[in-house]
Amino acid sequence: MSKLSLREAAKLAGRGKTTIHAAIHDGRLTAERNASGGYEIDPAELNRVFPLKIDPDTGQFLDQRTFKDSKDSDEAERPSLSLALSRTATRTGRAGGALAAAEQELAEALREIERLKTEVERETRHARELAEKEIGHLRETLEVERAAKTELAAAHAAHLADLRRELDQMRALMPPPAPLPTAPASALDPAPSLTSPSRRWWPWRRG
Repeated sequence: MSKLSLREAAKLAGRGKTTIHAAIHDGRLTAERNASGGYEIDPAELNRVFPLKIDPDTGQFLDQRTFKDSKDSDEAERPSLSLALSRTATRTGRAGGALAAAEQELAEALREIERLKTEVERETRHARELAEKEIGHLRETLEVERAAKTELAAAHAAHLADLRRELDQMRALMPPPAPLPTAPASALDPAPSLTSPSRRWWPWRRG
């Protein structure tokens, strides 16, 4: 079977010429240009995209509608195609607007993230600087206190050493202690008993 024109392809496929042309334009249907600028479509290629009816007796493709039906169908499809294109354009416009809004929202979110990141880095750097200053101040204070305690301990040790030297000098200047006195022998006699009879000290008072 020879190649088909756009009109013949539309008749065989039972579709409008606009539908066939759209399929060619979209690349779904392969067609060649002839010398007059019209389309030449291979029936097998047309059957691949738009399954055709085949006469079981002859094996030929059957027209699914007359040319008049094809023309009427084309006229009927045009408003639907226009409506579909309008709806597509509307949806495309809405999608484009939604995409632009989403991109703007994303850009704002990225700017906010960068701002927060910068703020966090600044606060972290400030906190690190304060911590380093505080650590340095504490280290200096500790060194001063340690030096003061060391100096005080050395002063106490020197004072104790001076006291020991003075005490040793005083002991060296003191005379040796005198020996203890020896007790007399009478002191070793036992004391008179308190129970012995009393003696008369005045004999002239007798009588």
